[in-house]
Amino acid sequence: MDHSANSSIPTLDKAHPHVLETATFAMGCFWGVEAFFGSIEGVVRTRAGYTGGTKLNPTYHTLGEHMEAVQLDFDPSQITFSQLLQRFYHQHIAARPPYKRQYSSAVFYHTPAQLRATQDFAAQHTQQAADWRYTLVMPASAFYLAEDRHQKYRLQRHKALFDAFWQMYRGWEGILHSTAAARVNGYLAGYGSREQLEKEIILLGLSPEARQMLCHHVASVQKATSP
Repeated sequence: MDHSANSSIPTLDKAHPHVLETATFAMGCFWGVEAFFGSIEGVVRTRAGYTGGTKLNPTYHTLGEHMEAVQLDFDPSQITFSQLLQRFYHQHIAARPPYKRQYSSAVFYHTPAQLRATQDFAAQHTQQAADWRYTLVMPASAFYLAEDRHQKYRLQRHKALFDAFWQMYRGWEGILHSTAAARVNGYLAGYGSREQLEKEIILLGLSPEARQMLCHHVASVQKATSP
């Protein structure tokens, strides 16, 4: 999706790289997972959805054997699949079976290189293997977008900021492709550093008032979670 000629589109969304790779991870409820990965520099876009099963066109209430998962596109010149894999493993511990398959921990590899990277990572971290023994490693299969209410969940909870992106894109397609929306969704969930936000905030396409709201929220979250 080319937004380069639209002056209302965030600067961060106008310079998407020509080469992108895709990764898919499951690690419980996809709301927080999408926010976590969306906050990472080098991740271009994120989307919540269902995968890992055989049911056609699953929905949240009729999942079959699918899991909640997040699929992301990333710029391999900024971050590698192996680095994303490290973030995945260090963000959660899958030391017990999920109480529902829906909330399983899984790596869905898209290429032989991603499978090798996953196997190499496990071999290099044998001491922690017990913590990850319930993480599945599976080939990527059909990925079904979750319902709109599950996309960019934290951003949707902040009406003023969500409305700003809705005004920019006039619909979900643009928001799902937006790096800026993924970043703001991550910041609102408490991910990403203050330094990263300060570097990127002018690129997010927000008004001065919206930028102030975002900074205030991030400061509040950091204050609440600091020791």
